Amino acid sequence: MCSQGHFMDTTFFYTILSGDTFAGIATQINGCKGVTAADIKAANPRPGVALAGSIIAIPAKTVGASPLNYTVQPGDTFDDIATHVNASAGVTASQISAANKRDSINGLETGELIAIPRHTQKLDTTSSTTPAENIGYWDKTWHRVAAPANATMGLAFSGYSDPSKALAQSATVIANLAGVKYITLGGGNQDGSFSVPILDSINSAIRHGAFSHCQGIAYDVEEGSSGLSAAFRNSFSIAKAASLSVLVTVSHSTPFGVADAKTLMASFFSDANIDFLSPQLYTSGSETSNDWATSGGVTWDAYKDAKAAIVPSITHANLYDNAQATFAHHQVKTAGYIVWDC
Repeated sequence: MCSQGHFMDTTFFYTILSGDTFAGIATQINGCKGVTAADIKAANPRPGVALAGSIIAIPAKTVGASPLNYTVQPGDTFDDIATHVNASAGVTASQISAANKRDSINGLETGELIAIPRHTQKLDTTSSTTPAENIGYWDKTWHRVAAPANATMGLAFSGYSDPSKALAQSATVIANLAGVKYITLGGGNQDGSFSVPILDSINSAIRHGAFSHCQGIAYDVEEGSSGLSAAFRNSFSIAKAASLSVLVTVSHSTPFGVADAKTLMASFFSDANIDFLSPQLYTSGSETSNDWATSGGVTWDAYKDAKAAIVPSITHANLYDNAQATFAHHQVKTAGYIVWDC
């Protein structure tokens, strides 16, 4: 566990489970006051229970109290967990709400990572999160939006991977984008799927100057064929040779519709031709909190090895503090964000 965001000293990170509320979490933590590492070990005798991602029971020490179901974080030990639970004992729902700059009245997203402040610590009234270096926005061809203040990049999004269709759909949008102008290729259904022929057509379009009115290409990689690592690397190289910025966005931690997504992400992480890598912290685009679900065997820790700048895509700008702090917990430095719903 390490100090993050606007918290002082160490912070206890807790993963939301179905049905959780801040009040319920506070009650369970307080009921576990006095727990020891030995207590936790005795309550969880199964092999491998301390592995990151496992859900373990923190036994209650108060008669009649419920145990705390805790999702093990990377690097946790039973000693660490006991120390954090005891340091946070006495915390209130309002303190948890203030620490995370939100409430739980409208429900919490299962899998969301929140911070539980120490009961004795005081919140710093000035956030230590750094201002966003890059502010982007998705301007959808079927639903035009106003650019956010201080936008540094605008991304015309049609949902098509075919460059001819994407160009035709995006023409009027691109002309009015704020900041660096990107055309987006790809999307979250069959129309946005990638294959070798599609990437070849993109490369041909680049070479023939079809994107000369743009300053960058955003590859929205969510669905596609297997074995595309080399083909993508080649396309990124061709785009850079044409003086185009390269942004890659994926559904959560990996493309959901690519069978060898883990291999593809390893290629993306190591590719110096990618300027920005943007994991989408949402599924529907209507979420009111960041969705930290992972898939394909790629965890958020893996993003610390990326050569590209990490600029997560979020539904609303007010979720950037949480994105920045949570990525920092995984030793990942963010360089701004792209907002889906302006």
